[in-house]
Amino acid sequence: MARQQGQKRRVLLLYPEFPPTYWGLQFSLPVIGRKSFMPPLGLLTVAALCPEDSYEFRLVDLNCGPLTKADLEWSEVVLISAMLAQKFSVVPAAARCREAGKIVILGGPYPTSTPEECLDYADVIVAGEAEITWPQLLADLERGTLQRRYAAGEDKPDLTQTPVPRFDLVRTSDYFTIPIQFSRGCPFQCEFCDIIVMFGRKPRTKTPEQIQRELSAIHATGYRGDVFFVDDNFIGNKKKVMEVLAGVQEWNQLHGQPYEYTTEASVDLAEKPDLLAAMVKARFRRAFLGIESPSAASLQETKKFQNLRSSIEDSVNTIAAAGINVMAGFIVGFDSDPQEIYDLQIEMISRLPIPLAMVARLQAAPGTPLWTRMERDGRLTHERQETHVPGRVGESNIIPLGPPEELLRGYQRVLESIYTPQAYFGRVWRANRTAPRPGGFWAGVQAVRAQLSISREYGTSFGRVLSFFGKLRPAFRREALRLLLRLIWRRPDRLGLYLGYVILGHHMYTFTHRVVLPHITEQLSEIEAGLIREPAPQPTRPRRLVLASASEG
Repeated sequence: MARQQGQKRRVLLLYPEFPPTYWGLQFSLPVIGRKSFMPPLGLLTVAALCPEDSYEFRLVDLNCGPLTKADLEWSEVVLISAMLAQKFSVVPAAARCREAGKIVILGGPYPTSTPEECLDYADVIVAGEAEITWPQLLADLERGTLQRRYAAGEDKPDLTQTPVPRFDLVRTSDYFTIPIQFSRGCPFQCEFCDIIVMFGRKPRTKTPEQIQRELSAIHATGYRGDVFFVDDNFIGNKKKVMEVLAGVQEWNQLHGQPYEYTTEASVDLAEKPDLLAAMVKARFRRAFLGIESPSAASLQETKKFQNLRSSIEDSVNTIAAAGINVMAGFIVGFDSDPQEIYDLQIEMISRLPIPLAMVARLQAAPGTPLWTRMERDGRLTHERQETHVPGRVGESNIIPLGPPEELLRGYQRVLESIYTPQAYFGRVWRANRTAPRPGGFWAGVQAVRAQLSISREYGTSFGRVLSFFGKLRPAFRREALRLLLRLIWRRPDRLGLYLGYVILGHHMYTFTHRVVLPHITEQLSEIEAGLIREPAPQPTRPRRLVLASASEG
């Protein structure tokens, strides 16, 4: 890899395609003229770890456009970062780059979780956080002595030394939101979660000054809209998060409030009124919560003890009443799920102000305590033991204790119930009714103007909106218009959010009915035809089922 003195090494940053998911918004992005949910923060951070005077970068996101022959001819080295969900896109993309004679370096959660498997797809694999591995890799690259593997091991980087990601490499107009990261790690011990495996249980954080610099770097690209703090638990270190929120609020005021913020947090956010108030002041508008289950026994089984400390219903209502829109994840398929778990899930989701409720079957991610337990008990499905990524939406890599068709039909019933137009827009109305009211008429007018300004940033022109409404299914359009009348009559201050709810709901509804439910039907047909013959193991010990009442969460 020798080059002339003063010549920069050309590095292609390649991000594989995601399959359609609830998070991906693939059915809604065309409405607002966007191509993908968010750019690859990991690759932008790796680029920032390289000396700018020695390396030149080009970003190709396969979710936004193709890898061209010109891109390959330009590059010397290809860096690919991938999550487990991107596995099936990684393989052909990496093969094409290697066939073109490029050195392919593969990093991210996928090779960190399954390094042996990934050796077949790349010249070099990198496991763990790049701040640890990258200096040695760069030195070896310059010497021409690249190793097959680089691993951070148990070492965890000090995030106060992490540079500002190279947001200048991103064409921000392609994306729904732009990511930023304050912390890594989570103090909890949920059995199914791979975050604590990769990043540890002691949250490491950046400083308020770092976050301000990163926001300024995003601002310099000209982007305006939503910024997503992609921390897996934004409030893992509550003392440090209060400091960074003060810094975000200060930055917002100095720059004319250009952004609203979204993040992920644990349910115990509701127990910290000062923290909730600080998030709202800093313009945090949305938070994703891992609620998982209304069954106390199932939460206890998976070691999600933080959800057992107080009523889930009270917690969600407290967060929503503070001014933060709640999104949430739910899971079916725990061993301790009671027979009536599907009814309990439907009832919980239906009565809470959570428009975007994402329900999945339990998956065992490689390296997690759940994976270890299922592997020990012989309960990982044979064809999915290499990775937890399902071949089809709605599949699981865990052999259930009971008949698999029973779990599939229950899961099917949950999705059919919560994503009817009436159910979805009913939850939207509940969320808007719960939200705090602005002080006075003019405060409401200003709130509407602010939301409409954000809508304009996404290019949601009047003509595009009319065209979009014309393509909606009649039942969905009817409920959307009913919500509009409700907002006009009772919550006009929330009108600026209306179009966003319709667009996001369109994706959830379409993805559920066009992708997830047909895949479930296909799996049920295969079971009935005898094409799937996974034996259901018997439980090795009696199960005590403890149900959470509505008041207990």
